[in-house]
Amino acid sequence: MSKKVEKEQAKEQKRLAILLRTMVNGYMLEVNNEGYMYFNAQSLLEGFMVHVGLERLESMTKEEIKDMLNSLKDGSAVKKLQAEVTSLKELVDDQKKQIRDLKKTIKELKEE
Repeated sequence: MSKKVEKEQAKEQKRLAILLRTMVNGYMLEVNNEGYMYFNAQSLLEGFMVHVGLERLESMTKEEIKDMLNSLKDGSAVKKLQAEVTSLKELVDDQKKQIRDLKKTIKELKEE
């Protein structure tokens, strides 16, 4: 695959569809068709920084958002993200092992 095609694919993956609506009781932020409700401008900005800036598209509580922003300020975000990556790698390794075991079991059953 050419570098030009790879760059175009990377651009496509980075694009986020963002929609912001004012509601009667607050704000509705939609990122890639995932909706988040905020009741004041402060929480909207915090949520925007996390969901759009950091591309953390899962639902988070106010406390989780504040913790994420505080960890960016004090520099501990890198350690938290490294721990998260390690945890995800372990999960992937476990799932790969399960797949290998299942393939082995299927092969044994076919031989019988």
